[in-house]
Amino acid sequence: MLRITTAHAALDSLMAEVVEDTFGNTWWILRLLAAGELCVCNIVDILGVPQPTVSRHLAYLRRMGLVDATREWKFAHYRLAEPGHAVHQSLINCVRTCFRGISTLDKERRKTETRVALEIRARHIAVEAPVRRGTLSH
Repeated sequence: MLRITTAHAALDSLMAEVVEDTFGNTWWILRLLAAGELCVCNIVDILGVPQPTVSRHLAYLRRMGLVDATREWKFAHYRLAEPGHAVHQSLINCVRTCFRGISTLDKERRKTETRVALEIRARHIAVEAPVRRGTLSH
């Protein structure tokens, strides 16, 4: 049993490396955005790559019509664009479903979904928090 588990873990690791080497940062960014809207700084933090690299990939994805962006103050938030044609829809479906069952990628997806949920909750709290002028809290 240990031999099968070890072989499965090695195959899982190999598959994650193949996906990463084949698709690179652009694929990872699309996978992250499949979980929901993220700020550039969140993508940088999750992927561990420099901000200019993330921004370059996002600019490419935006030019291709695959992602949309909104600005809040000095932060740009990106999300997957609504599919405009069948090929775009197929790509989005693949981003959301391909490579499931590879534990390394599944773990990364769950981590990102949690991060997105926390970001959404934090934004809602900031919007809903009442502003009281002239009062100091002790």
